[in-house]
Amino acid sequence: MLTTEWLLDVTRRRDGFAELVQSEGGLAPAAWRLAEARCRTSGVSTEVPTRLEVRAAARQLGERLGLTVPSSGTLVADCERRGLLVI
Repeated sequence: MLTTEWLLDVTRRRDGFAELVQSEGGLAPAAWRLAEARCRTSGVSTEVPTRLEVRAAARQLGERLGLTVPSSGTLVADCERRGLLVI
């Protein structure tokens, strides 16, 4: 599935965010995946999300799923432990 199609699918489905968090193994990697997809589909396409983009994605996931969102530093550290680059 293309990145744009995936992004539309996960954001439009009622259970899309819950499935994303589950399949990615937690909030931080799910937020990274969501932020990375948005980066790839933006006007200035990049492959590595910023800490602000990861934090914004985590907040969106947290609001939708009723999850507590950790600090930006904790999110970034969790991503980096998993080999997910954040700038």
